[in-house]
Parts: sequence; structure tokens; C-alpha cells
Amino acid sequence: QALGAELEVSMLEIIRSICEVAMDPSHKTEEDTAVALKDAVRDMRPLLDDAFVAYLKYAIGEEQGRLAREGVLDDPEHNRWLFVLQIVQEGVYAELSQGVKRYVDHIWYVLRMKSKTERKELLKKLIDTMPTMDVRPFVKVVNNIVSSLGTTVKGDFSDGVILGEMSNQLLQLNRDVDELLPPDRVKELSKDADAWAAVQRQRLLERRNMTRQRLEASRTTGDIDPEKYIKKPGAEAERFD
Repeated sequence: QALGAELEVSMLEIIRSICEVAMDPSHKTEEDTAVALKDAVRDMRPLLDDAFVAYLKYAIGEEQGRLAREGVLDDPEHNRWLFVLQIVQEGVYAELSQGVKRYVDHIWYVLRMKSKTERKELLKKLIDTMPTMDVRPFVKVVNNIVSSLGTTVKGDFSDGVILGEMSNQLLQLNRDVDELLPPDRVKELSKDADAWAAVQRQRLLERRNMTRQRLEASRTTGDIDPEKYIKKPGAEAERFD
């Protein structure tokens, strides 16, 4: 239960970091805000893992259920948090979809090669130059595509015409990825992205603790020195290049 609470706190801190960008008064226009949000979500991509995506879906469902039970689902005075969650989800999905499109493009380039040797050689070159944060998502996309073949893998090509026509190439791609990217190499190639994500999660935890100290100080003294307890927006997030 404690671990679950800590996980939820870390998810909420990610959401809050994104929201702070949207509320930054230095953005003069809606276009400025939109660009800043897009950049912020992209820079946080290593944190936007399956757990975070699942949490967003869960949180939105829970909030919709609560509002519906209270009869205020469509009341703007009560559904602001739901609106925030949905905006964050939309931005996260948009960023992740861009990544998936890039991985699919890589896969398509490989599949277009005529021979097995050419396909494997191109795949090797792509992997050797792949950004650290893309390694794990790329493997996942390959696995998802191959698993989606369904009955086409067994020779029934009535499903998924394009995938069915390329089932042999896709199965070879899956075998080549397994060979070129065994778990140890995935871990090695992803270590910079993993290290960055670990630092950011630690900073989010530290920020949560600072917020807790601020609330305690406020309750105790009735006042607070914001410079002492509050990190300025953006101070906790580092750009990942």
C-alpha cells in the first residue's frame, strides 16, 4: 500500500510539472504555451512509461466516476481536475504516437529490403545509431506488431492483409531483434535514458518532500518563505538530449 501511494505521488508530480509549464506567465500567447507544453512533454518522454499512461487512464476513469455519482460531470466548477488530466493525457498520447510512428518508419525501411541479409544489416545499423531513449520502445513496438499478426502467423491470411503478406519478414525481424538486442544489450544501450529517468524521479520525490515541508511550515507558523521551500518551476526537470 505504501509503495502504491509513493507511485501515485510520483505520477502526480509528473502531471504537476507539465501543468506548471502551461501556467508559466512568460508565455504571452496560446501558441507559445502550446509549443512549451509540447517541448516539456517531449523532454520528459523517458518518464512517460506504461505505468504513467495506465495511471492517467485510471485517474481519468476514477474522476469521471466520482463526478458522475455527484451529478456534476459537466459542471466546469467541479470538473477542472478532470479537464487537466484529459489535457495531459492528450499531450502524452500525441508525443508517444510520434515516437511510435518513427519506430514504424524504421521497421518499414527494414522490411523493404529484398534479402534477409540486407534486412538484418540495415536493422543492425539502425540499432547501432538509435538514441538511448528509443531502444526499449522500439523493441516493444516490434513485439506488438508481430503479436498482432494473430492467425496470419499460422498461415491464415484472411486477417491483416498487409501484415499477412509480410508475415515472414516480420517474423525474421522479430528474430533479428531478439538476436541483436538481447536483454543485456537493451540494458546497456538504455542506461543513459534510465539514469536520466532515475534522476528525474528522485528530483520529483525531493520536490514532493519540499512541498510537504512547506505545508507543515504553513500550518505551524501561518506563514512561509517561498524561496526557502519552493523550487522555481522547471528547476526540477532537466532536458534530455
